[in-house]
Amino acid sequence: MAEEASAGFDGAFVPPPGTVFAEVAVHTTQPARRPFTYAVPPGMRVEPGMAVFVPFGPRIVQGIVLAVTDQSEVEAVRPVSAVLDPEPLLDPARAGLARWIAEEYLAPIWECVACFLPAGFGQKPVTMVSPVEVPPLLPVDPKDRAILQYLAEHGQVTLDELREGVGQVPLAALQRLQESGHLTVAQGLARPAGRPKFERRVALAVEAGRAREEAAALLGARERSVEGRLLARLSEAGDIPLSEARALGATPAHLERLEERGLVRRYERRVERDPAAAVRGGSSPPPVLTPEQAAAAETAWTAPVTLLHGVTGAGKTEVYLELVRRTLAEGRGAIVLVPEISLTPQAIRRFGERFGDELAVFHSRLSTGELYDQWFRVHRGEARLVLGSRSAIFAPVREPGLIVLDEEHEWSYKQADPVPRYHARDVALRLGELTGARVVLGSATPDVVTYHRAETGQIARAELAARVAPAAGGRLAEGAMPDVEVVDMREELQAGNRSMFSRALRQAVRQALAAGEQAILFVNRRGSARFVLCRDCGYLPLCPSCEVAMSLDQEASIHAMLRCHHCGRTRRLEDRCPKCDSLRYRPFGVGTQRVEAEARAVFAGARVARWDSDTARGRDAHARMVAELEAGAIDIVVGTQLLAKGLDLPKLTTVGVVDADVGLSLPDYRAAERTFQLLSQVAGRAGRRDRPGQVVIQTYEPEAPPIVAAAAHDYRGFYEAEIAHRRRAGYPPFNRLVRLIYRHPNLEAGLEEATRVASELRVLRDAAGRAEPDILGPTRPFIPRVRGEHRWQILLRGRRPAALVAEVRLGERWSVDVDPGSLL
Repeated sequence: MAEEASAGFDGAFVPPPGTVFAEVAVHTTQPARRPFTYAVPPGMRVEPGMAVFVPFGPRIVQGIVLAVTDQSEVEAVRPVSAVLDPEPLLDPARAGLARWIAEEYLAPIWECVACFLPAGFGQKPVTMVSPVEVPPLLPVDPKDRAILQYLAEHGQVTLDELREGVGQVPLAALQRLQESGHLTVAQGLARPAGRPKFERRVALAVEAGRAREEAAALLGARERSVEGRLLARLSEAGDIPLSEARALGATPAHLERLEERGLVRRYERRVERDPAAAVRGGSSPPPVLTPEQAAAAETAWTAPVTLLHGVTGAGKTEVYLELVRRTLAEGRGAIVLVPEISLTPQAIRRFGERFGDELAVFHSRLSTGELYDQWFRVHRGEARLVLGSRSAIFAPVREPGLIVLDEEHEWSYKQADPVPRYHARDVALRLGELTGARVVLGSATPDVVTYHRAETGQIARAELAARVAPAAGGRLAEGAMPDVEVVDMREELQAGNRSMFSRALRQAVRQALAAGEQAILFVNRRGSARFVLCRDCGYLPLCPSCEVAMSLDQEASIHAMLRCHHCGRTRRLEDRCPKCDSLRYRPFGVGTQRVEAEARAVFAGARVARWDSDTARGRDAHARMVAELEAGAIDIVVGTQLLAKGLDLPKLTTVGVVDADVGLSLPDYRAAERTFQLLSQVAGRAGRRDRPGQVVIQTYEPEAPPIVAAAAHDYRGFYEAEIAHRRRAGYPPFNRLVRLIYRHPNLEAGLEEATRVASELRVLRDAAGRAEPDILGPTRPFIPRVRGEHRWQILLRGRRPAALVAEVRLGERWSVDVDPGSLL
C-alpha cells in the first residue's frame, strides 16, 4: 500500500475524478519502505521509471516513479512538480525488483531504487545560505559576526559547509539573521556527483593546405610565431585538445585572433571514460569445448536456473563464455558477476578479448565518472555484456538473457552495509524470474543452500568433474587435481621444528623455486600476528572502542604497532606487559606481514610479495599484482582470501596453507562450510595447467571434518555431513534467519531497548498463534562493541521471520539483516 505524500502541508488537495496518480520512491532521509502517492497534473506525461521532482514537506526533492495508476488509497495528495527527464531510467522489471528488495530485506525503498540509478545521480536536499548584496550593520553577537564574515568571503554555501567553517550554527540563529535582513536561507538540491565529462578542443576551420600557408606566413613574423606553430600543428592533426594548444604557448588572445580570421574553431566534445578500453578486441579463437563442458553449456541453456558444479580448473569460464556468445547472438544481454575486485583484471581481459565493444565493467574501484559513463553505455544499448562485482547485478542491461554468478558461494555477494543488505545471488534469481533470463550459479564448492536446491530438484545441475588444460589444435585436455598433504603441526613441534613453516612446506616451495615455478603462502589474517598476549598474567590488549583483540602491525612505523582492523585505531606496542610488567609479553599466531618476513628469510633470493587488503588499496593495485604474477616477476606471493578466488596462473604449482585452523571454531553456523570452501579454493590455485600441483595444509586439527574433506577434494562428503547438521539445528536451508543489531554507547540503555523489542516480537508472534519464528536473545554478539558503541543482538529463525520483524517499528540505531552472511 502506498503512503500519503504529505498530508497537512500546503498544496495537498482532493483530486477530481479522472486524475492519474504516480507512486514515487522519494529521495529523503525518511526510511520509508513504500512509495508515496502524488497526483499527475493534467498535460504532464509521467511513466514508470521516470525521474521527477516532487514536494516533500517544505522541500522539493528527487523521486523515481515506480507505478502509474488511476486510483489512490489516500484522499488528499500533492501534485508532481516536474519531470526531470522524459526518458525512464528504470524499466518495469527493475522497478518491480526494487520494490521486491525493499520488502525482502526490509530496506528503505529509495535506497533500493538508488542501486539501479547512474553513479552520482542522487541529489540530496540541502539548505543554502546566501549573503545579501548590501549587508546592514553587523550584529553585536560574535557568533553572528563569524557567520556573516564567512558568507562574505565564500558567497552562497550549504549549511553543512557553513557549519564546517564556523562550527555549530543553530537554525534559529539563521532564521533570526534572515528576518533582520543579514542573509537569506533557501532549500535546494545538491549538485549531482555523476555527470558527463567534456574535453575542450581546437580544430581547423579551413583546408590543411591553407593552414600550412598561413602558418608559414605567421612563423615569419616573430610576434605571431605562437599562432604559426599552432596552425602548423593543426595542419597535421586537424583537431587537438585545448591543453595541447596551451602547451604550444597559445593563450585565449591567440585563439581569438585565429577564430576571427576563420582559421580555427573551439568546441567541447564528450569524453567516454572506459576502464575496459585496453582489452577490447579478439586475440585468439575460442578453444573447442570438451564433451563435458559442451553438455554443461547445453544444460544451462535449457534450464531457468543451473548450478554449474565444477572442480577448480575445470574450465567453468569457457562455459560462461559460450553461454554469453549464444545470448548475444539471440539479441539479448548478459551480466557476469565475480566475487572480488581482484578477479576483474583477468576476467576483463578474457571477456574483453572475446566480445570487444560489447563489454562494460562495473566495480567499486572505478571512479564515479567511469561508472556514470559505463551505466549510460549499457542504458543506450551500446554495451550488452556487463562484467563486475556484486553491484553489477543492477546494471541496466536491455533484455537480459543470461546472468552468471561465478564462485556463487562467496559471502562477498552479500552486502553487509549500507542498506539494502541484499544478496546478489537472490537478486539475480529474482531478476531472472522477472525478465526470463537464464541464471547460472558456478562454483567448485557451492553454497550448501544452493546445492540443496539442486538436490531437491528446485534448480538444474551440471557437473564438471575433470580439470582441463590447453592442448594442441586449440583443444582442451584433461588435467589432474593437485596432490594435498596435511601436516600435523603438533608433530612438527615434537620434532623440534618451531618455525611457522613445516618441513614438508619448505621442501615443496624450494622444489617449485628450483623448477622456475611460483608458490602461494596463504594465511587468513592480515598484520603480523593474530594477537599479543602476556604469558604470565594473561593480559590481552583490546581495542577500547571495539573490545576485540588488536593485532600486531609492524608496517605502521619503525616501531611495532597494535592495530584494530575494525575501526583502525592504533597504539604503540609496549616492551613489557602493561598489567604485570612481565617481559613474556609476545605475539601469538601469524599474519601476512610476519609470513612475508619469514619467507624472505627462509627462501633467500626468492622474489616475495604480499597481497592482502592492506597492500591492495590503490586503484590499480590488483591489476598490477596480477600482471607481475603473470609476467613471472614474483616467485612467492603471501596473501589472504584474495588469493583463493579464481586466480589462474600457468606457473603456479605450489600452495601452502600456513594456518588452516583460523575460523574453524568461530561461533557461526557457517564456520565449517567456510573453512572447507576456503581451503578447497586456495588449493585449487595449484597446478591448473600442464604442470602438477602440490598443496601443503598445516593444521593443529588434522582430524577436523572440513580439513579432511578439503584434502580429499570431497565436496559430496562434506555436503552430506553439513546438511545433516543443518537439518538437526534448524539452520538454512531448512529455515531462514533475520539478525537484529542494536547499537548504543550506554550498555544498560542498549539492553533495555533490545529487551523491549524482543518482548514485542514475542507478543506479536504469540498473539498470532504462531509457533515460529524462534526469537533468540537479546545477547551480546561475538564482537560486542564497535567504534565505542555497545551491540546487542536478536536472532529470529523460522520460515518467514522477516514478516514478523516488518510489524515492529525500529529506530535508527537498529540494523536489520535478512539472511545474514555472518553471525559474528
